[in-house]
Amino acid sequence: MMLVMISWVLAMIAGLRWSRWWTGCFTLSTLLLFLWTRAGILGSWAGWLQLAMLGLTPWFLADQQRDDSRQVAALHREEAAQMVQLSDASRALLSLQSSAQQMETQLTEITNLYHVTKATAWALRRDELFTSLLGIAPRLFTLHGVRLIDLSGEHPHVLRAARTADGQLAAGESGTARPFEEAVVTRVTAQRQAESAAAAELGGALPPGVSRLAWAPLWRKQQLLGVLAADELPPPQLKLLSIVAHQLSLQLSRIYLYSKVEELAVTDALTGLYVRRHFLERAREELARSKRHGLSCTLLMTDLDRFKEKNDTYGHLVGDVVLKDVAQLLQRNLREVDLIARYGGEEFIMLLIETPPEQALPIVQRLRQLVEVHPIRVYDELLSQTISIGMAGFPEDGQALEALIERADQALYAAKRAGRNRTARWSETLSTEHPPR
Repeated sequence: MMLVMISWVLAMIAGLRWSRWWTGCFTLSTLLLFLWTRAGILGSWAGWLQLAMLGLTPWFLADQQRDDSRQVAALHREEAAQMVQLSDASRALLSLQSSAQQMETQLTEITNLYHVTKATAWALRRDELFTSLLGIAPRLFTLHGVRLIDLSGEHPHVLRAARTADGQLAAGESGTARPFEEAVVTRVTAQRQAESAAAAELGGALPPGVSRLAWAPLWRKQQLLGVLAADELPPPQLKLLSIVAHQLSLQLSRIYLYSKVEELAVTDALTGLYVRRHFLERAREELARSKRHGLSCTLLMTDLDRFKEKNDTYGHLVGDVVLKDVAQLLQRNLREVDLIARYGGEEFIMLLIETPPEQALPIVQRLRQLVEVHPIRVYDELLSQTISIGMAGFPEDGQALEALIERADQALYAAKRAGRNRTARWSETLSTEHPPR
């Protein structure tokens, strides 16, 4: 009976752990041993029941083990499928995160571009553009200073600014390019891309406290308009510097176009008088002609008295009307041969052709008096205005136009010091102190 039990245990173990072949072998040996050792017990139903149990229980275990294996395999397959789905979901999530980061980066770039455009769109002069850049740059960059290298002239002109203690940028010395700035222009022309370099690479000493300079070119239709440079700019911000430089190139191109249109203009849009540039050209021609023929001329510098107070009291729209009215009054009371222009702000410049200062003085006094008594109606206001006039004669007070303008300006200051609403002739004894306008 011991052999039967050993064989049956091995059959059970085979049903649980081993293959069905071993289960069959040990089950068969168990039955044979049982029949050999316990054949007499088959005479009762209990013997046959015992024989059936010895033969069937290993197969029950084998079937259960096979079912368990199938279930485990099914679970493994299901787990593998779930892992594949989870892996796909993870990759999709990473892709979405990457897309979100790209969209966030693009949104940041668009926002920065909007701020730069908004801050610089009003600028009509190079200096105004640089000033607006100084207002927006501290919000966009971490830097110690910024430079705008203008290449529109024969030689590079550099506008510079440095960071102050409060974190803002303040304009500094401007002028011709320094050796390292010229080296930057040379590299931009050759490589046409944004980059950065240390002092040794640029072949010249950088300013104190600056070890590295980054820059981005300002290209417009294959033309290099300038270079935007930043002191101690972190490398990750170089791309942003390039984006800002691109936007500045659009604004700088517009400024150049406006400047060219302005150069072509002959008359001032507000007053209808000649612009300063055209007056200077015509005045030089007249002085050259007067010099050839031995003729005299008188140059007048005219300024509206206390004009800023009117702007502050009534507003610039009223001030524009006053300025225009006075300009037209002066123009109507000059000869057609005489020249008059808006020199700047509330200043006018006039050249009385073939008129020496002695003959010009009563004309000038009459102009001053006409303005003084002339009523100026602006909307619901009835205003008055006075002017001060400085005189300089050609050729006795100066033979070059620039000298005449300077001395007539000094005479104008003398008229202001004397109490305004006056006329003054230049002389050597005049003080050069500038009074408030």
